[in-house]
Amino acid sequence: MKKILTTLSILTVALSLFSVRASAQDKFQSGFFLDNYNYGYRLNPAIMSEKSFFGLGTGNIEMGISSGLGISSLIYPNATNDGLVTFLHPNVTTEEMMSHLGKSNPFGIDANLNILSTGKRKEDKFNSFEINLRTEFGSSIPGDLFRFLKEGNSTTPYDLSALYFGGKLYTEIAFGVAKRPADGNLTIGFRLKGLIGLANADIRFEKADVLFNNGLIATDIEGKARIAFPGATLVNDEQGKINYALNSDKIGPAGWGGAVDLGFRWTPFESLAISGGINDLGGIFWRFNSLAKAADQFTFNGFEHVGKDTNYGQELGKAKDDFLEIANLQAMPGEETQFERLAFTANLGAKWRLPILSFISVGALGIYHFDDIAPYWDARAGVTLSPFRFISLTANYGKNTQGNVLGVAASLTVLFINAYVGIDTYADKVGIFEIPGVQVPYYGGVPVPIDPFRCKLTFGLNMQFGTRYRN
Repeated sequence: MKKILTTLSILTVALSLFSVRASAQDKFQSGFFLDNYNYGYRLNPAIMSEKSFFGLGTGNIEMGISSGLGISSLIYPNATNDGLVTFLHPNVTTEEMMSHLGKSNPFGIDANLNILSTGKRKEDKFNSFEINLRTEFGSSIPGDLFRFLKEGNSTTPYDLSALYFGGKLYTEIAFGVAKRPADGNLTIGFRLKGLIGLANADIRFEKADVLFNNGLIATDIEGKARIAFPGATLVNDEQGKINYALNSDKIGPAGWGGAVDLGFRWTPFESLAISGGINDLGGIFWRFNSLAKAADQFTFNGFEHVGKDTNYGQELGKAKDDFLEIANLQAMPGEETQFERLAFTANLGAKWRLPILSFISVGALGIYHFDDIAPYWDARAGVTLSPFRFISLTANYGKNTQGNVLGVAASLTVLFINAYVGIDTYADKVGIFEIPGVQVPYYGGVPVPIDPFRCKLTFGLNMQFGTRYRN
């Protein structure tokens, strides 16, 4: 039993690291407060860049990661006060462990890689065009999976229906317009997006009851695996296990779709701006050209690859095969077309530039992110210093669904080159993980989030030209 649980623990950690559900496709919120940030229209299409600009490859790069679990969900102080132990230690009760877990525990990473972007600013009008490559990878780990690892034998089934693994890759082509009447104070903006699906794959379960009793695993599963990828097909090999094969007859885009961003910006008087927007209203019609279905019921007679002298690093691939054998996925003929909406975001904000000290501005921003797996809200206030036209610094602080949130960003322009960097992060508690024999400057170890966390890093380098208009 101990060896089986050890193997499953390694498998769980590996799946958490390499298979993550995208729930972090939100925008760069610190950019709302930052002056001379070209891509504020991504958050609200009514926000105009201060100058015309051009970016190629490095114009805007966003990378985000989120986790519903932290180290405190897996490692606990020992009751004997002599160090830390994992959740599998007998001194950690099941009740204490489950208090740190939800029915669904999402992980997510995402990236928005700008291939080409350009914006043309006039005093009362702004046009933008972008080509972006967007990726999402994610998973949801059921709380009952950890209870299964903890308890093993049970007279009642474990509910693993929240288990999800998936990822998608698509191209976004966007055109935006923002316009304000010459004698008015209300700016209206929109962005139209064409979406080309490149790849999408997921495994999800509507029902997944697992009963473990004396080395036998009995399952009652209703689930499906899907692949929308040019040239790939799910098949069962000679041993009946799920695998994939290349098929040159299935070449072409994996999906098509579209979306729209809408926004407004109202300036009741010169130093105050109130704005709001909604992003990513739309989705993609995916053509899943290959399907697999989990068997209705299945009994699995233990893990074959676990032994006294098992090298778990080498056997991880075999353990993954055992996991898939439990699911007992079988390839199905046919195709499936499904519309999948994007996780969209609504926001409302205000920014006030001090009348006398015009290089200082303060603001507030609230958002709500609509996501099937991990919806969340975020509210923050910030201050911005722009002592010169070529430099801007901002910091903001607030609360979100998980706890405290902090953001910092800076923009610098030298001649016609504009560079910026910023980070939005939630990490209520951070511990230091020491690595024996490795000296890490300042910290003495590697900072590790103790509780659930979320982080988005944004940076870019582009060229600015033309007249500058202060918003």
